[in-house]
Parts: sequence; structure tokens; C-alpha cells
Amino acid sequence: MKDDLNRAPLAEAVARYAAEKVTRFHMPGHKGGAGISKKALEILGRRLFELDITGVEGMDDLLQPTGVIREAQELLARAYGADASYFLINGTSSGLQALILGTCNPGDEIIVPRNMHKSMVSGVILSGARPVFVSPEVDADLGIALGVTRERVAAALDAHPAARAVFLINPTYYGTTCDLEPIAALAHARGLPLLIDEAHGPHFYFHEALPPGALTQGADAVAQGAHKILCSLTQSSWLHVKGERIDRGRLQAVLAVLLSTSASYLLLMALDLARLQMVEEGHALLTRTIELAERLRRGVRRLPGLRTFGEEYVGRPGVDGLDPTKVTVSVKGLGLTGQQVELYLRYRHRIQVELSDLYNVLFIVGPGNTEEDVDHLLRALGELVREQAGKKPRAELPPALPPQPRQLLTPREAFFAPAESVPLAQARGRISTETVTCYPPGIPILCPGEEVTPEIIEHIELMKRNGYRIQGPQDGGLTRLRVVKE
Repeated sequence: MKDDLNRAPLAEAVARYAAEKVTRFHMPGHKGGAGISKKALEILGRRLFELDITGVEGMDDLLQPTGVIREAQELLARAYGADASYFLINGTSSGLQALILGTCNPGDEIIVPRNMHKSMVSGVILSGARPVFVSPEVDADLGIALGVTRERVAAALDAHPAARAVFLINPTYYGTTCDLEPIAALAHARGLPLLIDEAHGPHFYFHEALPPGALTQGADAVAQGAHKILCSLTQSSWLHVKGERIDRGRLQAVLAVLLSTSASYLLLMALDLARLQMVEEGHALLTRTIELAERLRRGVRRLPGLRTFGEEYVGRPGVDGLDPTKVTVSVKGLGLTGQQVELYLRYRHRIQVELSDLYNVLFIVGPGNTEEDVDHLLRALGELVREQAGKKPRAELPPALPPQPRQLLTPREAFFAPAESVPLAQARGRISTETVTCYPPGIPILCPGEEVTPEIIEHIELMKRNGYRIQGPQDGGLTRLRVVKE
């Protein structure tokens, strides 16, 4: 008998419904594509609309599953070695927020890294928790944040013995991982759960050449983006729980508050099929993906002025492992910013990077990439290096990461405080009510409740001058900032 893991029960159920040619007197209004415009048909195709259904008879309910969704989630949990798994159709952001709301009450302290994603800030605001920031290790030369060490977590817990949970990022956006086992042991000795933002690590569980997954290292819950390396659709993610330190009843109640009551079955199907693909072909796909990434890394190292790192990077503080599918390329040696290189590749060579920062460009190599893709990129980088040869490099760039400001109010207190909008230059010394984030990677420059310092203002102006997207403030151009009214 065929193993259940080699089925996609939810996706198969939706496909059967579409094949039945049911006369639809239910949402959505396009009725399986019959009502779409010619332009929609031309761009999107009819099949997408045929599969776009709602929670009709036999399709189950995401917020209270008893049928095919429940079966699909149980198969997902088996694939990851979890005790319970949940489909997320509001992105990994909703999973991170659910974990905070599921473990913290208003006023509770939670240990979080300073380089947390902005969605964790939102979770802190919604929950009313008080964040205790732990600084990650930093590579000042590359300008990137790394992992958090056990020693820094221990110091934070000693200083805040009433904390309710430890919430870390593993891996970082740039693919570095830290040793979670001793941190898990530290948290568990105090009766606390270890929660992990594993948005960029769902593939770790399917190949021995990758760092170990957080669930195998003692984590109690992880949220993962199934679309970042794996082949699901954007905005589709997973949440896994292991052990008894997480109140699953409360967590499910929180998910029922956060998730849409009109779940996208396209996203749910994509999640079911992405899990099936990894079970059936994951190891082979990842072997090929890792080989392609190493091909790119070797090629970059042959180009003067460019730098990248690999396994030799492991062992420094905050780096216990490395995801080889993430290839970070420092362009400082060319006298260019990452943003300049991103635009050059996009508009000269039709290549789009994952992200750029002041010093680097980041390439994610995935199952959909080919040798031709990698060679195309290496030719483009070679052309850039030749064009820059002999040019006078620009002045040394300032630090890529700003100093951490003081937290004067909790994020929730600041978010709901009476506020006023002031010119950014006049916000010095005031308390921000807004999250200011350079996106991607989505790490806050400023959180609600923090003091606006001259260094923060200088960093924001620097990022604006270099063309980086600033997200969070009502004023998208960030000429003004909302601060607590005095």
C-alpha cells in the first residue's frame, strides 16, 4: 500500500472538485473562471480560477479542520518530526505573531534578538509583551548580523528571570545558523519554550549537507516560509510545534484570530504539494541545488573585487553552520553599494537578486535554478568587474548597522500613545510610535517605544540617499516621523 506521506490529500480533493464541473452558487464570484475578463484569462489562465474555491462541502475548514486539511497537516507534522503542524495562508509573519500571542500575556517579558523581523515587532505590539533585546554577533566587515550566542541569552535570562519565552532567528537571512541545543537546554532548565523564526530553513530537514533543523535541536515551535527555498506559493507558510511547552489549545485559538476566514485554497494546495515534493524528491533536488550554489560561489571567488564566504565562515562567534544555498557577495571591493549592483544586474542583464544592502548582494539558489542561470549571473558579474577596473573607488561606506537605541516605552504603549508627526530632523530625542525598517531584510532600524537618536537619523538618511526602501512609517518618503506627543 502506498505510504500516506506520498499523497497530497487536500490538493487532490480540490482537483477532484474542479474536475466534477460543479455548478457553483458559492464564492468566489468568478465561478471557476466563467466570469473572468479576457485580460485575466490571457494573463492568469483558466486553470487557476477553476482551482480557486472556498470551504465548500468536503473541503474542510482551516480554522477548525476535521477532514482533508487536518489530514494534510498531520502528514506535514510527520514529515518534519513535529507533534502538530499548521498551514499558514497569511505568511510566516502570522506564525511568528501567533507564537508570541500564544506564549505571552500583556506585560510579560520575551527574549528576542535585535535583528528580529518586523512581523515579530507586530506580534509584540499585539500581545502587549515587553521585548528584551539580545544583540546578535555582527560581522562589521560585511555589515551583517549573525546568530545569538548562548552566553548572551544566558545574560538576558539572568537579568530578566520573569521572561516567558526565548524567541530567536535561525537561520539568518544570509544563511548563518547558531548552535541551538545549548540555548534550548538553557531555556528548558527555566521552564521556558524556545521559539524559532525558521522562515528561511524549511529545507534543512531533507538533506544531511544542510544545518540541522531547529526541531531536531530542542526547539519547541518554529515558523517556516514554504515559498522561500521550497516550491510553494508566496505567502504560504507552516507552523510546527513539538513537545508540551506550547499550549496548543491557546495557539489554535490565536491562529483563529489571526488567519483569514476566507482561506485561499490555492495557497493551501501549494503547501500540501510542496510537502509532498520534499518527501518524494527533496534530497535529490537539494543535492543539485547545493551543487549549483557552490558553482556560483567558486565563480565569484575568481572575480577580483568580489568576495563571498562558505564553510570556512563556520566557527566564528554566532556562526555554527551555514546554508550553502544562500550566496552572499560583498561588492565593497568594487567601490559600489549593493543597491548599485542590484540595479545594474536588473536593468543591464535581466537578473534579479534576493536583496541588496550597503555592502552586499544576496543570491538565493533554489530548485528552480539551472546551470545556465548561474553561468548567466557569473558572466554579468564578470562584465561588471571589468567595467569597474581602474575606476576610482568611492569613499569608505559608514557602518551598515546602526547602534541600538534605548527602549523608553513598550512597543504597545508607544503604538497606542497620542502621537504627532514631526520632520525627521526634529525627531531627535523623541520616542517613535512607528517601526522603521529597511526592506528586505525587514530588520527594524527603529521600533515603537525607542528613542530617536542622531545616529538613527543619520542612518535613515544614508539608506534613503542610497535608494533603499524604507517601510513602516505613514510617510513613505520618511521626511516625517510619528512620535509620542509631549
